[in-house]
Amino acid sequence: MRIDIPMPKAGLTMVEGTIGEWRVPEGTLIQKGDAIMEYENEKNTIEYESVHGGYLHILEPAGETVEVGKPIAWVAETKEEYDALTGGAAPAPQAEVPTQQTAQAAAISAPAASEASESQGRRHVRATGLARKMAREAGIDLAEVPAGSGPDGRRIAARDVKAYLESRRAAPAAAPAAPAAVEDEITAIPWTGVRKTIARNMMNSLQQSAQCTAMCEVDVTDLLALRQKLVEGEEYLGCRVTVNDLLCKAVCSVLKRHPTVNATFDGKTLYSHKHVHLSLAVATEGGLMVPVIKNADTLTLTELSLAAKDLGLRAREKRLQNGEQGCGTCTVSNVGMFPIDMSTPILNPPEVGIFGFGRAVKKPVYGADGTLSPRSMMWVYLTFDHRVVDGLEAGRVFKDLQNLLEHPQLITA
Repeated sequence: MRIDIPMPKAGLTMVEGTIGEWRVPEGTLIQKGDAIMEYENEKNTIEYESVHGGYLHILEPAGETVEVGKPIAWVAETKEEYDALTGGAAPAPQAEVPTQQTAQAAAISAPAASEASESQGRRHVRATGLARKMAREAGIDLAEVPAGSGPDGRRIAARDVKAYLESRRAAPAAAPAAPAAVEDEITAIPWTGVRKTIARNMMNSLQQSAQCTAMCEVDVTDLLALRQKLVEGEEYLGCRVTVNDLLCKAVCSVLKRHPTVNATFDGKTLYSHKHVHLSLAVATEGGLMVPVIKNADTLTLTELSLAAKDLGLRAREKRLQNGEQGCGTCTVSNVGMFPIDMSTPILNPPEVGIFGFGRAVKKPVYGADGTLSPRSMMWVYLTFDHRVVDGLEAGRVFKDLQNLLEHPQLITA
């Protein structure tokens, strides 16, 4: 009996996924639980383990973006059934990668020709999924790579890409050529996978909510001094507390006092949450990841610090598990490591609030007694859904947050 394998759904907002690579070739006898494929959703790269055993027939090649639920492969229980359904031995579908094109030819669709065909000035290259991934990461054109070691002797395999890269490194540098006329080079970058989904979610967020950003400047001189003392006690604490850890702890305290901001909204019903499930905006090479610290308000400062470091590391290494994203009640976005003072972060639906923090800058500030002294100042901002949070509530949030940041001993109380 033939059993279809659909594109999995990882997360409530996932509507399509991109196949990264097939771990096993066409016609392989797989067992239940075998890792046969990697795919990308809007947040992460995920390993797929088959829930059925049998002989595998691949329907969609690596690199294809497929709707959730659409079959990407199927398995047959017996070799006889597999041969009958495929007419013998069906070759694995291979992604055809176009060489770089001029801007005028960028819109020409790939012709349905054989792997050796050339049409309209466009050569098609057959390659395995892993080879395509290696070429993409190395920034090379697969048309430059000699083929020959693939299963059929014509496809480019991973070892071909590796050999080509090594030969380029070993090649002697060419003598400098005479200056030539400079021509613009246009590289078409397909907007697929994680980045495509992030872009769509950003637009949907702006179009489906009444977003407003408010901000204020806060004196964080004492906060930075407290952080320095905590760093000196790193060995005793068992972790290196960061400024971001203190900011997150302060946000958790504020959200407990303002349940309207620690909430999710679907356009019809507002859901206020008892505990804070804190989303962390983590920048990675593949795009923005938003892992969630569950019940962050119940954690000590050191527990919160360790949880943030663990999630941040696994987000950058694409090792987040299902259930660790997309279930937050409010987000923290800290850009203090960059020369950015202020920003207007975009909401992460269905959350109704996202806190942002800029860099700390030393400035001359007048104190309550009228004396001028150098103080470390930081811009703090909050983007909120104005359908849910009004200006009065936002003002109260800032008042409480300012009090905590300027009196940081309260954060650890």
